[in-house]
Amino acid sequence: MTVKMTELEFEEKYQIYSQTIFNIAYGYTKNVQDSEDIVQNVFVKLILNQKVFKTSNDEKYWLVRVCINECINFVKSTHKKKIVLNDEIVLSSPNHQEESSGEITYYVSLLPEKYKIPIILYYYDNFKVNEISEYLGISEAAVRKRLERARDIIKEKMEAKNGK
Repeated sequence: MTVKMTELEFEEKYQIYSQTIFNIAYGYTKNVQDSEDIVQNVFVKLILNQKVFKTSNDEKYWLVRVCINECINFVKSTHKKKIVLNDEIVLSSPNHQEESSGEITYYVSLLPEKYKIPIILYYYDNFKVNEISEYLGISEAAVRKRLERARDIIKEKMEAKNGK
């Protein structure tokens, strides 16, 4: 059953979910404009889908999955493969020795996808392990292990950079 969404309903959904969707997209693209494009694509799909969700969690899950799929498609696109390094990545990679949030963000951006998404959802969007497990379709133990491995990778890279 489909029900046409009103403009007010859409605005409410956008207010609730847009920042989470943007954060996930930014975790993939490291670019504000590309992330905004992905957010727009996700919400266009929401409008076109016109699906009725049983709960707000079901709706959020659907939006996160669509966002992740959009991000994967974007990263795989030939246009993105031609861009080796953009200004934003250079700026978010500080040359000083102290640990800054920009430096950590840079190292998160270098993580393999299977570790990057749990880190973004857990630390940037404050999702719980069980929610991440549900969204990614993996066990809670697998989510905890990926978070642990991601933290280890980031720590190793930061120690290597700092000469420890």
